[in-house]
Amino acid sequence: MTRQQLFAIFFFAVFLFLLAQLYALLSLFLVPLIWAVILVLTFYPLYTLLLHLLQHRATLTSLLMTLLILLLVAVPVFFFSSVLTNQALDLYRQIREAAQSGELQRFLSGWRDTRLGHLWQQWGPQVTETELDLPGLALRAANATSQFVVSQASVVARNLFVFLFDFLVMSFSLFFLFRDGEGFYRTLRDLIPMEPEHKDEIFRRFYETVSAVVQGMVATAVAQGVLAGIGFWAVGMPFSFFLACASAFFSLLPLGGAAVVWGPCVIYLAASGLWGRAVILLAYGAVIVSGIDNILKPLIIGGRTKLPTLFLFFGILGGLKAYGFLGIFLGPVVLATILVFVNIYKEEYGS
Repeated sequence: MTRQQLFAIFFFAVFLFLLAQLYALLSLFLVPLIWAVILVLTFYPLYTLLLHLLQHRATLTSLLMTLLILLLVAVPVFFFSSVLTNQALDLYRQIREAAQSGELQRFLSGWRDTRLGHLWQQWGPQVTETELDLPGLALRAANATSQFVVSQASVVARNLFVFLFDFLVMSFSLFFLFRDGEGFYRTLRDLIPMEPEHKDEIFRRFYETVSAVVQGMVATAVAQGVLAGIGFWAVGMPFSFFLACASAFFSLLPLGGAAVVWGPCVIYLAASGLWGRAVILLAYGAVIVSGIDNILKPLIIGGRTKLPTLFLFFGILGGLKAYGFLGIFLGPVVLATILVFVNIYKEEYGS
């Protein structure tokens, strides 16, 4: 082994050790930092426009953009959280009162007298023979849901400090990423040992995927939440705002989507004997609410990232499992980056 090889081995061994220590130092801040990077990439076109209007005053522009994002994120979150919490508590209170007074049990026990119950007895003899106590199961499910809501209150209180800490770290990072982000990008780009055109393609694909996923997810969630809320209000569903927010949240998930919310509402209306409203909500939910998901996500995300719909589905689902809620955005980014490397490999080493 030559002296130069020995020095190279020592250098990279120490460098890898220092990178491991850097990860240990920053691991506590990784989640808010990643959120800050996602927000900066999403709003970067607006930042460049504002920077030009303010005659390239980077510090002032970064401060204004940070305040703008915090207002766009924090104000709606706190407002909707307040309203959502009140409606969730009202829902829990009504379920508890109905369960204690026996009203819920009478409602569930009388479901067989409705048209839905008659259809069930006609077309579900195998289930009927097993003497499955659906009202009892529904009652226990309602009680379990209520107990879950109560138990989560303490969890939320314990995690409030963590949320505020992450929010402060993200807010602090936003300003410096806007102001110094271009310098960070150029430094990182220069460190990558690849051809310049390949590095440009990787970073371009990364940026387009992040912005497309965020815009597509947010646009779909808002659209489905608003449309679902209109539908719930039109058919007279109680707690329509709570159900609309739940629809918006579940629309982010690749399985079920908003149907997880409007589907049970259809069953509730049918079990209550409101067949006309149930049919209207079923048609409206299947065609309008769920249909918009099949339009916006492929159009915004698939069209810009050039990811096949199947890959996009598994990317979101796998990212959710691997990284939690953050994986909804990171999963497609990882897949898009892999496809760039595959294309580079085909260009450089393919036959």
